[in-house]
Amino acid sequence: MKKTVWGKEDCKTTKIWIVFPLILGISLFLSGCGTQPETKEQGKENSGTPPIEQSLVSQPEETSSLSPESMISASQLDAGIKDNKNWAVIDVREPNEFATGHVPTSFNIPLGKLEQSLNQVPKDKELILVCLNGTRAFTAWQNLINVGYDPYKVKVLVGGMEQWKSLGSDEVTDSIGGC
Repeated sequence: MKKTVWGKEDCKTTKIWIVFPLILGISLFLSGCGTQPETKEQGKENSGTPPIEQSLVSQPEETSSLSPESMISASQLDAGIKDNKNWAVIDVREPNEFATGHVPTSFNIPLGKLEQSLNQVPKDKELILVCLNGTRAFTAWQNLINVGYDPYKVKVLVGGMEQWKSLGSDEVTDSIGGC
């Protein structure tokens, strides 16, 4: 065994100092994924997303969590775009966020305007929902399922644009002229 920085020959302690922060980081990341943002009605400030109509906010129990079939990774999305899959990629962030960069081929329908824009959301294609980190996309997924979209055709980009940008593929389309 090698001596540690503290001069002790305790390999188990060293492993704990390496593994514990890793597990803690993963736990913190996962605990933030798939949760709904607080609303003003709950006495908390909203994250800047316009309020959604009440009919879209109330979800039945069966749509409260994503199945593995309703999730897509950044690498799977990247491969699908390169293979020219017939997907509709919908970015549910606000227009100013969309203007800073978005997934190629995506179009913008902010979460707060989703109900009024259902005529722009095709039912005959697989839908990929994108936001910054997956939270608003998950809410959009619930909303679309509640109004009759097929849960196996609607997918959420896990980790959102943060995960997409971490691919490092430079496949982020910047908007010209801002919003």
